[in-house]
Amino acid sequence: MMFLGPSGIGKTTQAELWMKYRNAEIINGDMVFVKQEEDGFLGCGSPWHGSSPYCLNRQVPLAALVILKQSPENSIRRLTGFEMVSEVMNSVFFPTWYKEGHEAACKTLDALLWTVPVYELSCRPDEEAVRLTEEAVFGGSV
Repeated sequence: MMFLGPSGIGKTTQAELWMKYRNAEIINGDMVFVKQEEDGFLGCGSPWHGSSPYCLNRQVPLAALVILKQSPENSIRRLTGFEMVSEVMNSVFFPTWYKEGHEAACKTLDALLWTVPVYELSCRPDEEAVRLTEEAVFGGSV
């Protein structure tokens, strides 16, 4: 999974909860690339990790994009349409100075959003948020 959201929203916190409760690996704590393959998308580590200690040179299948929101209650819902596009675009890097690169990024984003489900997780930093996300992404609808 790839957690998305503004700085300070809790992306690293959620990833660390997954590491603690589900023995997950954190590929990168700051910048992850996506790569399109014939059978889906991969999340790929990058050498840029800011102040985060997490920086693994790995590629893993991408099961979902999870937009994080802080909330006193845990809930998750699948996003569709314009809401999905606008939420994800806030976290995408577009090389606007390079026409071919910008077009490639747009094409990849389009394919990504048609292929990989996008969820909005409104949550507290606790194990229940992990369980709720796990059920939605890997165990059917919640």
